[in-house]
Amino acid sequence: MNILEYIAGQFTGMDFWDSIQTAGLVLSFVYLWLEFHQKPLMWIVSAMCSMIYASVYFHSKIYADMAFSCFNICMCAYGFIKWLQGRSGPHSADITYRHFHGRELALTVGASVLIWTVIFCILKFLTDSPVPALDALTTMLNIVGTWVLAQKIIEVWGIWFLVNSISIYIYCRRGLHISTILLYSFYLCASVYGWIKWKRKGTLLSK
Repeated sequence: MNILEYIAGQFTGMDFWDSIQTAGLVLSFVYLWLEFHQKPLMWIVSAMCSMIYASVYFHSKIYADMAFSCFNICMCAYGFIKWLQGRSGPHSADITYRHFHGRELALTVGASVLIWTVIFCILKFLTDSPVPALDALTTMLNIVGTWVLAQKIIEVWGIWFLVNSISIYIYCRRGLHISTILLYSFYLCASVYGWIKWKRKGTLLSK
């Protein structure tokens, strides 16, 4: 059986959870296009994706990612409002971005270590998570990355690259449906494209 036959076989005779993940795959492509072009609607689509994957992660015992999906629904409201407010500036029709400031980067790294430690301890001692360290790592990066994205900091694409690389390993290990594996493989490539898109088409903000 070649790779194409294997992938095709994964989309025949799907059960409920396979169908849910496939729906999430399609919706996530819409989200990515909106993110590339900095459309505020992406936050609404992101919330819809989070609702789908929260149920998938719970079913697969990937608890930290499930918790992040729930958290992300709230963050989407924050990001949506912040991006709408940013549309009133001189570059309202453009893709805009900025870089981390020195102190801001240091605080972000410190917060990241603290968040990872808390999530890891919860997963290690209070759940039956089979991958507590990696699950905590991707969840921490997703939390930090969502905040960074809301600020339109271009380094968010590097965070997404790391998240997607680790997630592919975890989801293969946990036996998730091929649609989810393909989605995160696409995300991995998209994180490189997104950085290039913002860098070439965007306007660097002074603050």
